[in-house]
Amino acid sequence: MIESVFVIILVCLCFLAIFQYANLFAAKAVLSHAATRAARARAVGFNRWMVEKSARVAAIPASGRRLVPPSAGLDPAITAALGQNRVGAVWDLALRSSGRSPGIALELGRVPDYMDSDNDPTAGNILDYELWEALSVDIEEPLDLDGTTPGILRVTVRQRHPLLLALAALAEGELRDPEGEEIALEGFYNIESHYPLYMEDMNW
Repeated sequence: MIESVFVIILVCLCFLAIFQYANLFAAKAVLSHAATRAARARAVGFNRWMVEKSARVAAIPASGRRLVPPSAGLDPAITAALGQNRVGAVWDLALRSSGRSPGIALELGRVPDYMDSDNDPTAGNILDYELWEALSVDIEEPLDLDGTTPGILRVTVRQRHPLLLALAALAEGELRDPEGEEIALEGFYNIESHYPLYMEDMNW
């Protein structure tokens, strides 16, 4: 029995470590996508606020729980299936449904309004996620950029993610967290920037 307890503890730690690594790997891929969206927005001349909104919306899958609007609750059909107390009722419903929950439908309806918002306080009343505050967008672009000679625009998106296992204290540099509860992830994207040419009055 004692040997089994030690083995179970080790197996659980290994499982949690693998799960944590997979979660961080997926989050890093999402941040790379967010950096791509932000870089494309800046490359065609959008301002800093629009670039930041583009990065936030693209990073929704890695941004944790939705704060605004709050949860829309369960689908009424799922609630009815749970009330039947029949084994497999929810599974049968899942096989017959399209797979889009009321929460996702509500979110998809608010993303265009969020992208159309004028400032951060207004946007926060439309859509907000718990890890959006931990997300930052850095833009590096050449100062002598013109339309005929494009420069290389680099956008870096950083976000701190909570950990299941407090191992961030073992990391080095920007990844290190003294308390070991969070780890910093980043994604970046480089693109040629032609927006001065797009914004120039060509007298057409």
